[in-house]
Amino acid sequence: MLRNLWRQPAVRHAVIIFVVLRLFLSGWAVLAQLASPVPDEVDEVVRPYLNQPILNDGVAGLLLGPWQRFDTLHYTRIAAEGYAYPEDSVFPPLYPLLMRALGELFGGSHTAHMAAGIFISNAALLGLLILLYTVGSDLLGADHAPRLLVYFALFPTAFFLFAPYTESLFLLLTLASLGLAFQHDRFEWAGVLGLLAALTRLTGWVLVVPLAYHFWRRHLGQGKWKIEPIGGWHPGLIRKAAAVFLPALGFLLFLLYRAWLGLPPLGNVYAEYWFQRTGFPGADLLRALQGMAGLGTGRAGEFTLWFDFFITLLLLATTILAFFRWRGQLGWGLYAAMLLLFMLLPTSEFKPLYSFSRYALAFFPTFFLLALWGTNGRIHRLILYSSLILYLYFSAQFFIWGWVA
Repeated sequence: MLRNLWRQPAVRHAVIIFVVLRLFLSGWAVLAQLASPVPDEVDEVVRPYLNQPILNDGVAGLLLGPWQRFDTLHYTRIAAEGYAYPEDSVFPPLYPLLMRALGELFGGSHTAHMAAGIFISNAALLGLLILLYTVGSDLLGADHAPRLLVYFALFPTAFFLFAPYTESLFLLLTLASLGLAFQHDRFEWAGVLGLLAALTRLTGWVLVVPLAYHFWRRHLGQGKWKIEPIGGWHPGLIRKAAAVFLPALGFLLFLLYRAWLGLPPLGNVYAEYWFQRTGFPGADLLRALQGMAGLGTGRAGEFTLWFDFFITLLLLATTILAFFRWRGQLGWGLYAAMLLLFMLLPTSEFKPLYSFSRYALAFFPTFFLLALWGTNGRIHRLILYSSLILYLYFSAQFFIWGWVA
């Protein structure tokens, strides 16, 4: 059975890339911390451990300590204490609940929750790579799929896929939802996976739009304005139609759960603890330009701001191009457009375009287009070499508590 699995290109390429990067990052983390040792003392401003144990000794310090950074500490705190702190309540519950469930099997300590988070993310990443290869082969052709996987896995912030962050789980659920709907017409399962995606990250609700469009096109759109399906509404079709809205239900359930706990509205929490407010879409682009010119505050002059700005432009361009490239499957373009719109809504004087380079991992159409463009040797080398250099730099920064995304 294992031999048959290994013969499948999707499995083979995914496993090789996963193992190589997993081993490399483990060694790279050690080298980064040897070159720039992380102080042992607590500093909740520069190194916010959020009053949780610091893992810096023994096997736990070697394998888990380098990943004990930033959002990871919010997830482990939720796993241990629930939403005891309002600032944690912007993170939907699925990922920390999984950390808690798996971590309890090994004693429920902070170390157990960290190990559980890394296991969940890494298992989800392996599944994501296999699925991305499969979807890429169907959409682009088998010749482009290996290049797609390399570009995705070596994207400058793709090391977050190995971290105890929601990245891998969210992307696996999202891509599986879109793939089941677009390629297999399995809207019931696509909706369930979309609901789970929305319970993993707030942006999961945007899946409603591409799923609804594809349902309309597949079942209601014969003829320009036709709504009545061929054969009429039957129970199976009604189930599919209802499933389309499950991602929005996941988002609503999270809001109701927060209200039941007596937590402040999301907007208030973002404004008070994360310095973000809802504004006009794209206003942060202007703030970023001011910062890049040295006229703003907060991130003014930071290299990550320049990179986030470049990534935002790349996402804008590739989202538009996706509509032209896949006219027969507009769901991909709609997914990217809705995701980008939701990301551009927050505005912040202190941190414009915050984490855009990490959120870019969710833009599958961008990577599809890069894989197509990479057939040109010069473009391929440009993408590969620049990605690799930035991957090394950003991952090393992350391991020594430098802010990346």
